[in-house]
Amino acid sequence: MSNLKEKRIKKLKKKRIWPSMVGLCLILFALVIVVVAILEMYFADLIDKKLYDSYKLSNKVTEYMFSHDVHSVSEEELNGFIEISDIIDSVVVCDSNNEIIWSNCDITPDINAVGKYYGVYEDELGLIIQEDENNLFKISKGYMYVAEGFINILFDKNTFLGITENYDKRDVPLISAKIWNVISYEDYTVLVLSDIYITTNDLIIVYLILVMMLLLTIVFAIYYVCSIIGIARSQKRITKLLYTDMVTGGYNWLYFTRKGSKLLKRNRGRFNYAMIKLRMEKYNSFCTCFGVREGEELIEKFYLALKKNIKKKEFMAHNEQADFGLLLIYDTIEELERRIIDIEKSLNNILPNIKMYFSAGVCIIDNNDRDVNSLYNNAAIARDMLGEDADNKIAFFDIEMNKQQLWERKVENEMEKALVKKEFKLYLQPKYSTKEESLAGAEALVRWIHPEEGFIPPNKFIPIFEKNGFILQLDDYMLEQVAMQQAKWIEEGKDVFPISVNVSRAHFTREDLAEHICKIVDKYNVPHNVIELELTESAFFDDKPVLIRTVKALRDYGFIVSMDDFGAGYSSLNSLKELSIDVLKIDADFFRGADSVDRGMLIVSEVIDLAKKLDMKIVAEGIESREQVDFLTQQECDLIQGYYFAKPMPVEEFEEKYN
Repeated sequence: MSNLKEKRIKKLKKKRIWPSMVGLCLILFALVIVVVAILEMYFADLIDKKLYDSYKLSNKVTEYMFSHDVHSVSEEELNGFIEISDIIDSVVVCDSNNEIIWSNCDITPDINAVGKYYGVYEDELGLIIQEDENNLFKISKGYMYVAEGFINILFDKNTFLGITENYDKRDVPLISAKIWNVISYEDYTVLVLSDIYITTNDLIIVYLILVMMLLLTIVFAIYYVCSIIGIARSQKRITKLLYTDMVTGGYNWLYFTRKGSKLLKRNRGRFNYAMIKLRMEKYNSFCTCFGVREGEELIEKFYLALKKNIKKKEFMAHNEQADFGLLLIYDTIEELERRIIDIEKSLNNILPNIKMYFSAGVCIIDNNDRDVNSLYNNAAIARDMLGEDADNKIAFFDIEMNKQQLWERKVENEMEKALVKKEFKLYLQPKYSTKEESLAGAEALVRWIHPEEGFIPPNKFIPIFEKNGFILQLDDYMLEQVAMQQAKWIEEGKDVFPISVNVSRAHFTREDLAEHICKIVDKYNVPHNVIELELTESAFFDDKPVLIRTVKALRDYGFIVSMDDFGAGYSSLNSLKELSIDVLKIDADFFRGADSVDRGMLIVSEVIDLAKKLDMKIVAEGIESREQVDFLTQQECDLIQGYYFAKPMPVEEFEEKYN
């Protein structure tokens, strides 16, 4: 899989639940912070109010005592003046020397411990902490202030127990402190001991805030949980869609590669695995006959049938068109082959009235192999190596197949550059007259002189070019090289003779092939009768009307047309009936094989006789012995081509030998 594709898939599959979780946590955290800040402010204001009320009452006590003779005020009179006796506990009056001159209690405050508290009101209030079990106040640098630990107080276990136990007794103190309000009056100091306490009734707002916080938390939690569930479901749907094959409805190839890689990774040598590429041959023909929809339905039936043949720890998926990938466990190679054959039989039973053909490529997996795509590609290479006429339609991958694929890739990567750099060289193989045994023509052959590989024979690259279509460019290049060479010899005043050039069957898809060839040759002002165009007998099986018209047009333009490899096909006589050609080249296989020499010579004799009657010249190729030459001379064969007289040679060597 390409890196770009992998990145896009990861981006599509990327889990996005965590942002919602983080968002929920951040919102809850913000709610807690806001609530805590509000409660702290509320608590500080509440203490301010309590202190202020205590301060005002202390001022009234002070004014009352000094409006009378402070020494004559009795405790009963003071208590009668103080209406809220549960707030004011005691009163102490000190002179300028801080000596107590009046008191209604036994408690002696430390006047030197006076701290300053600054509340929300304008007056400055001096305080002395007498008792503060709940840490309502703190002292720092001689100053007294409200404690910031309200939340700790609020959520103190005992406090909550107190709230729980006394929730309907709203005037019962939950937390409290005893302080002395220190008031200076002329030369006296009045200290009033007050109770500062907070009841359940004071915390109603706190309860409301907590309830609101809880409700908001529940609302946000429900919203985000629903959002997270929705994202999870959406992610599941995306993943299912991403891994679903649109034809079979089962798992697709992406899932197969990922699942297969996991299976192989976890295997660790416990099972023997093999990768199989299974193909239904001629699927396109089936779709042409029965329709594309029926073809897709057949693939779906194949998928369901294959699923029944898949065991635990095995896996399969549809790849493309009529191709399936199977990751199977096996014990022996023979058992694996039998199983593949059984699978093919089960698929054939789906449509018993229609004969279907299957082929399979098999790659035996090493314990270290993990890349499913590479393994499948190896199985595909093995399947592609099967010939059309092969009896056994199961092929196993080996290292030589891989080398062949690498070579094909190298050839395809460098063929365009090689053509530009003229690495393809023109070689000529002489054709000799049987009568004089002298040079009477030549065949143009191509050789690739690679800067690194050196000399590359045609059988190493021509089949590849025929498969990928580059043979069209190479044929045009070779025709142009022959035309250039003929023009050069004509200009130099040398004798010229027909040189045959191969024309691939792929060219005959062009309606204007004759005009195209004329355009190349006429660029060098070469007479058409010194160019012989060889077409193989296999071209006859393509578009026959186009072939016949093209051959006629080429002959009308003055070109010599020959049929190469006569006798290698299955319709030789029929092709001779349909085509009007000038030269017939007898295939070299007639002259090979010790067991069939006599039969071959008999056929050659009859072919030469037939060609003479059809007014054709005869060329015998692949001649390697004097006996063959004498036989062909006796049969009045026109030209001989083969190693007996000369091998293919570079143009420079050809010129040196024959000019």
